[in-house]
Amino acid sequence: FDRHELLIYEEVARMPPFRRKTLVLIGAQGVGRRSLKNKLLASDQARYGTTVPYTSRKPKESEKDGHGYRFVARAEMEADIKAGRYLEHGEYEGNLYGTKIDSIRAVVEAGKMCILDVNPQAVKVLRTAEFVPYVVFIEAPAAETLRAMNR
Repeated sequence: FDRHELLIYEEVARMPPFRRKTLVLIGAQGVGRRSLKNKLLASDQARYGTTVPYTSRKPKESEKDGHGYRFVARAEMEADIKAGRYLEHGEYEGNLYGTKIDSIRAVVEAGKMCILDVNPQAVKVLRTAEFVPYVVFIEAPAAETLRAMNR
């Protein structure tokens, strides 16, 4: 049972136009969510920010904590996941990866709109007066165009 499926009460917040705290980009794999996010971030760094994902894997020699990833112990990450401190998380090749809710708060508290490229299920957690998400669904191009892009 997904604990965010059942809506008994939905918070409503009055927000001036274009004063949203989070911008969530959703769409099929390969439609350019990450490219759009990176273009927005580069276009106005004073207005937009994003989170740094957390991982339980060991950093490579050239990596520093906070640049690309935040490196934490697997036990710490598992405890935080269990406590509901992650917006989303997953496992890849035996390592955990995820987006911590506090990292979204940090971007918002810095006075920026937090741009997220997350799983659609994560919107259920963000739909609160605290985050006031603006959700943009990026439509996939025609099948032939998608095939050409992947070639």
